Amino acid sequence: MEHRVLVIGGGVAGSSCALRLRSRGIDVHVAEKLSFPRAKVCGCCIGGVGLDLLEQLSLRSWVETHGLKTSKWSGSIGGTRVELSLPDGIAISRESLDTEMLRRAADAGAEIFSPVSARVDQLLPDSVTTSLSASEGTSWMERYAAVVVASGLNASGSQRLLPWVEKPNGPFGAAFFARSDSLDTGTIYMACDDDGYVGLVRLEDNRVDIAAALSSRRSREQQIHEMRDATSAGGPGGFGSAKDRIDRILMHSRLQHWQYHDPTPVMTTPPLRRLRRPGVGRLIAIGDAAGYVEPFTGEGMTWGILSGIAAADLIADSSNDLSGLGERWSQQLPALLRKRRLACRAVTSLLRSPLGRRAIAATLSQWPVSYTHLTLPTITE
Repeated sequence: MEHRVLVIGGGVAGSSCALRLRSRGIDVHVAEKLSFPRAKVCGCCIGGVGLDLLEQLSLRSWVETHGLKTSKWSGSIGGTRVELSLPDGIAISRESLDTEMLRRAADAGAEIFSPVSARVDQLLPDSVTTSLSASEGTSWMERYAAVVVASGLNASGSQRLLPWVEKPNGPFGAAFFARSDSLDTGTIYMACDDDGYVGLVRLEDNRVDIAAALSSRRSREQQIHEMRDATSAGGPGGFGSAKDRIDRILMHSRLQHWQYHDPTPVMTTPPLRRLRRPGVGRLIAIGDAAGYVEPFTGEGMTWGILSGIAAADLIADSSNDLSGLGERWSQQLPALLRKRRLACRAVTSLLRSPLGRRAIAATLSQWPVSYTHLTLPTITE
């Protein structure tokens, strides 16, 4: 066993952690329950901070080569159309990015188990016992010096040992892909109203990613709008579904070129706002598995990469005594989250209020240059 670490989840957070652990000389296994490539609910955009973090993992050049550059934000906020120039970012599909990151981890020496589910059974003073189950039915047990939970919003298997500090609540995520001839390449589109917000961006394979954060509670007025829209469309069949709500937000927006065709089935997430106990003993959680107050603010992938790198460094620096890893991570994680949490909560709180949306739109319209470095919502997990 020595200092062998298990990372549960091979997405952006898990692969970042595995890559960093290998660069620090730590043996690592990655258990990913799905076969890659796979799609997931995500806005598929990475900004400057995320690209700088990918530089540390020797992935920035690959991402910039295989993704599409984004340099403009076009939004409909509070009944006002706003367009901004953005610092250069990248739009890239999760099928492409996650597959490459996991492949890089394997090339660096990580042992990848996929499709394999992993469960933490027991925390011992000197190790963590786990059960692993392959999709074809094979099961086995392993002991590790430490375990990192990086299995995203659906990390329910760690609930017993890492309970919720704030139970999942608030908006839920929904996304699908489509084709469109009317959306400009390199522009992130956003429409906001009382029911949530929707983002659209063209990806490297010419699909359009359409992702949303939708309110879990809708007012009576919103329900009346739904019924009216459904009636005018020829009947209520399926009205109130995530896709219908996304279409309604776009239809009522001031975005002129949001039309799409050939949509894929809609993917959804559990409620997004949550916070988990970060760690205990030799077990820690990173990325969305740890929780994030507002994950749909363009910080999702960046947060996953940042927490993966930070957790790997903590493990490597503590390799002589991992017994208190969870407690040390519980002290470090709030410092990583604090600024992002405050900024993201402020922006999204304003966006969910009609008065706040009008105030943001008026300010951006008059002084757009000063806001180009803000975290504007781009809906990423």
